[in-house]
Amino acid sequence: MKKWFIPLLLVLMLGACGNEGETVVEETDRALPDAVTEVYADYQTALESGDAEALASIDYAGRLTEIPATGAVTRQLSPGEIYKSWVNEEEDVAFLVHEMTDEEGNPLPNRLSKVAVKEGDEWSLVITPAALPKDVIAEVGELLIGVQANEYGVNAEANARLAEIPEDEAGPIYDRVNAQTDYMALEADNNVFLLMAETLTVEENQTIMTDYFKAYETWYTGNEETLRKAAATEDPVEYIEVLDPLKTKLEEAIDGFDEQLVDPSFG
Repeated sequence: MKKWFIPLLLVLMLGACGNEGETVVEETDRALPDAVTEVYADYQTALESGDAEALASIDYAGRLTEIPATGAVTRQLSPGEIYKSWVNEEEDVAFLVHEMTDEEGNPLPNRLSKVAVKEGDEWSLVITPAALPKDVIAEVGELLIGVQANEYGVNAEANARLAEIPEDEAGPIYDRVNAQTDYMALEADNNVFLLMAETLTVEENQTIMTDYFKAYETWYTGNEETLRKAAATEDPVEYIEVLDPLKTKLEEAIDGFDEQLVDPSFG
């Protein structure tokens, strides 16, 4: 099936709220602090080598990092270049969009996102699901006002390149890349920020989303053993089959949050 998508469909439902008539604002380019660039480089190294301990040292939640570490190695994935970044005025919250590359270094059609948070003097990345505080959600929402998800979340060139694969060669390649795309279910759902844009600037929505991220975290910790099994499953078709019931459980865990969100034009 020649189709590329962000794996959790409910995220798309959440993202639909408040996208009509979004205010487009002039972006303020603020350089990414060197410390964030260094933490991202540490994330690249840790994920490339499957080093769960190193990953835990820079992860906001700091636990169960063997799941994404194992999944990335099994799927032969590596974090690529940072495609776009935003930093708040206080320089204590940042949002990164980055490539994911295959074993040959080719970018995948879907990019990943990361929230970066500074606590004290240390920066961390939201790599595994975590209960994010309301103020962090609000800061990211402000950073992404006017941002269109399709401009950043999808690598159109990678999508076009894969679409040119001859049909008789495509099957196994699509199985592999679809499995690599579904790897995102083993990392935190940072892409939801791109999809929601200014919806997150409404205070009521920030409160709702704190509960959303708590539910996401509970799903992750409650399904630890099955997620670990999925991460270690080498065959791409079997991998997707193992993930399917986990994704169903996640959809059930976060069901209804989209219905609670307030349209920003009325917030």
